[in-house]
Amino acid sequence: MQKIKHYIVCVSLAFIVSWILGITAFASVGGGSTVGVSYTGQTVDTITFDGITVEAKYSPGGGYGSSEYSCAALVMKFYKSVYGFDVWNLSSSYSVPTASNGVGFSQTNAPRVGDIVRFQDRTHWALVKAVNGNTVTIIEQNWGYYSGSGYVAAVNRTVSVGDAQVSFFTYAAYGETVNAQQEQQTQAEEPAFATWEEAVAAADPEQTNLSIESEDNLKQVALDNEMEEMLDTVLSA
Repeated sequence: MQKIKHYIVCVSLAFIVSWILGITAFASVGGGSTVGVSYTGQTVDTITFDGITVEAKYSPGGGYGSSEYSCAALVMKFYKSVYGFDVWNLSSSYSVPTASNGVGFSQTNAPRVGDIVRFQDRTHWALVKAVNGNTVTIIEQNWGYYSGSGYVAAVNRTVSVGDAQVSFFTYAAYGETVNAQQEQQTQAEEPAFATWEEAVAAADPEQTNLSIESEDNLKQVALDNEMEEMLDTVLSA
């Protein structure tokens, strides 16, 4: 009986200890340096992705709830500048980012530059600035404190891949920047045929061997064919 009681006590203590450790677990953040923040809008760090540079800006009083200086504001500004869409749902330590263009974010164990960093032990968001093995350098806003000389911002802090209190989210269309999207749009607007000869041949295979050298005449042939098709459509209605 005594052995049974002893066993129950040990199991109970083990459960209580593990529970306490669970609720007091914190992300292991290290490295980095500090920069003194002396004015509102001061740039303390930058990230460059595909030629586009985004600045992390600070306010001497922090940026809690600010639409410009909060931690989430940096993430939103980055994706708006690089990809051209808004990021939503950066609201809690367990929310998953969503994109206004309908393309989703997925959690990853292989973070890349520009991925979103979410902390579970606090409501804080950041971006992946660099990756070196399992060590991830982050860029963030609204992460600082008051020192003896005033407010300072933390720069180039690092987190570890596999830290249970840190999650990484990658954009499903990673690398598809605004420039790439614009290029695709331009290509879509370009004619499907390189020359009028190709266009005429595609519209009427019998015209493939036309002995017409003038581009103006080729255009007229294509226009005549189009008008003839329209007339046939009207007459057959």
